[in-house]
Amino acid sequence: MMPSDKKAVGTGRLFFFFLSLWILLAIPARAQRFFSVDSETKVLHNGTSKVMDKQLYYTRGGNLNILWKVGAVSYYSTSTAFGFTTLYYPASNQAMSLDPNMFKASDELLYIFAEGGIEDMGLSREGFVLKSSKKDGAYTVRRYEPKKRGGMCAWVEVAYDQQFRPVYCAYHNKKGRVLTKTYLSHYQEEKGFTFPMRVTEITYNLTEKNDSTIRLDVYRNLEVDIQKETHLFRVPSNAVKVDFKDGLKSVL
Repeated sequence: MMPSDKKAVGTGRLFFFFLSLWILLAIPARAQRFFSVDSETKVLHNGTSKVMDKQLYYTRGGNLNILWKVGAVSYYSTSTAFGFTTLYYPASNQAMSLDPNMFKASDELLYIFAEGGIEDMGLSREGFVLKSSKKDGAYTVRRYEPKKRGGMCAWVEVAYDQQFRPVYCAYHNKKGRVLTKTYLSHYQEEKGFTFPMRVTEITYNLTEKNDSTIRLDVYRNLEVDIQKETHLFRVPSNAVKVDFKDGLKSVL
């Protein structure tokens, strides 16, 4: 082989090395997606009504950042991909860590749908498996059951419309009584992402007759693949860390 041929081979290898490096760097950039939506939540219980506003910002595979507004109080919550959530109150520069059982990103519908939960309402992530599927008129109804027995929920029923979008979801106990049921409607599609802009959830208190809590979430301003400043929010390094209970007393 002539020296010029060796040079050509070396140049070719170098070209494919940089091409491969470029592809590796480019793929994550294309795969990363940003989601944001505003929400007004109304909760009705025992004849009283409460209203809460929040702005949700989710980076797929990353943080879920929420700006909460309850009355005159505004604060942030940031939940990492590892399941840790921190509350931050700008007015007092205080930060409080939450127990994962109190709040996690998967509690929010935006997270569930952004991570592909439109297929099963995120039930597979929560340890449920598909047991059956049937047709009920224009709807497809699926039944999911938990892998581990012994919990309060024995099975979940999800109904899908003709576009295979979930429109109804109900959690049942072992006796077949409904624990919670959720209605999803007013779907909107942005850049291939489908999301329900109106969600009504009814939670039943089975220990008291005719007692239930109704929650209505009305979403607006859905945006996809548009990175906002709040997507990058992090709790300031100089924030004062306080115990959750003590922190609530000082800010409310």
